[in-house]
Amino acid sequence: MPDHLILMASYPEVGLSKARFIPTLGHEGAARLHRRLTEHTVAVARRWRASGRSRRVFVACDGATIGEFRAWLGDDLAYDQQPGGSVGARQAIAMVRAFTRGADRLVLAGADCPSLDAAQLARAFFALDYTDCVIGPNHTGGYYLVGLVAPTPALFAGIPWGTGAVLSRTLATARNENLCVGLLPALPVIGGPRDLIHAAELLAPFPVPG
Repeated sequence: MPDHLILMASYPEVGLSKARFIPTLGHEGAARLHRRLTEHTVAVARRWRASGRSRRVFVACDGATIGEFRAWLGDDLAYDQQPGGSVGARQAIAMVRAFTRGADRLVLAGADCPSLDAAQLARAFFALDYTDCVIGPNHTGGYYLVGLVAPTPALFAGIPWGTGAVLSRTLATARNENLCVGLLPALPVIGGPRDLIHAAELLAPFPVPG
């Protein structure tokens, strides 16, 4: 029973990554935050992979080549290049690729949730034994992960990405598709400077500009 975890990741670039954090952390600090959040998520994914059989981790790469991502994150992961298009289109393509490769269960996760751990990932896959779809809500009206047992492109279409209506619209779509949905506990994500308290361990070495 192959389980596929796909991490939607973008490459950290000074002056471009986490732009809304630049006034607080500076250009290099914002890029460093981006880097550390992604590395944290990859470490969690490795722990999840190591705790069971038939588990694969893929990184969907944006903003750099697969070679650059591999040099950054390591050779033990599988990599795909993200296509252009909306957040939803990218997730839908990543989903289709996973099921085409033979995944029985799939979880897509972002890299902005420092509270995510291997146990939470295990809960997500366990939930897919009993549901068609599992969603991990965040505190801003979106979600930090979504899991499926079959290709469902409609789940990612027509969603107002970047707004507080992402979760509600996704749940409405799931109902329209007659999906049985399981919800995980809500976790905070790092969306703006007020959320930095949730990344205290990652931020500890930062020299914050005065």
